[in-house]
Amino acid sequence: MNIETLKVFRDLTDTGSFSKTADMNYISQSAVSQQIKKLEFILKCKLFNRQGGKILLTPCGEKLYEAAKKVGVVVDGALKAIRQLGDARQGDEVKISTIYSAGVYIIQGYIKQFIERNPGARVSVEYRQFSQIYSDITSGRADFGFMACPYRKAPGLAMLPVAKDEMVLIVGAASPMAARKSVSVKDLNGLDFIHFDRIFPSRHYIDAFLRRHGVKARVKMELDNLETIKSAVASGDGVSLVPLSSVRKDENGSTLRVLKISDAELLRPIYLIYSRGRKLSSSARNFMGIFDAPRKAAPGRG
Repeated sequence: MNIETLKVFRDLTDTGSFSKTADMNYISQSAVSQQIKKLEFILKCKLFNRQGGKILLTPCGEKLYEAAKKVGVVVDGALKAIRQLGDARQGDEVKISTIYSAGVYIIQGYIKQFIERNPGARVSVEYRQFSQIYSDITSGRADFGFMACPYRKAPGLAMLPVAKDEMVLIVGAASPMAARKSVSVKDLNGLDFIHFDRIFPSRHYIDAFLRRHGVKARVKMELDNLETIKSAVASGDGVSLVPLSSVRKDENGSTLRVLKISDAELLRPIYLIYSRGRKLSSSARNFMGIFDAPRKAAPGRG
């Protein structure tokens, strides 16, 4: 259970609407439903009942709602105090909110370019869930966000494609497929897949690719962390489609094998997200200048 999930639960209780809650948290209605189901699974009790088209809290839900309100007040107050305290220290710092895979494997090249062009400049990077990045930008918590395959547009936000991350099939070193260097799309049919959780935009992107090519994959696991997915594949639990940039050189050939897709292109788009209406600091404008030049693939692999 995390704070963001509690906020979704609290917002759903306050609004009584899945669609309004989805809009408030920049996620889909199905993601709202899945987060409530996960809460009920963790707590082992039902949180809502439906009556006459309305959703009402159960006794268990009422207890959680009271706790969620208190947690929200404490967290909001702490964040406000921390931001006020940090304003004087941060000055012209560029603040970036990014999904883990883009932050670790993709945007480091951009940050390096920025610092080389602006000696003494400061950059802070925070790793966040994709749904949190939208609110980070709209609230001013971050100047820029990086995420893969955003599945929805958000009012007031600009989404600039800045890189394409090649997706590859990874298998364990002991897999019968480990001796191969590539696979065709039809070879993916019937394999046991370890996927991203279905609420992730990258999962939607992969599912659409498989459907488009008529591939019927068996979903063995759904995980919310790229490193956990790689560990599960290395253990022989299945295969996965992941960004090539996420596989380190010391992993490829030892615990994992990378197989490229020989007869189709699967390139995960990476987007830079920023507020259209918010005035950028001089350092943030300089960072944005990296993308004003003719855009190329992200530095490094992918």
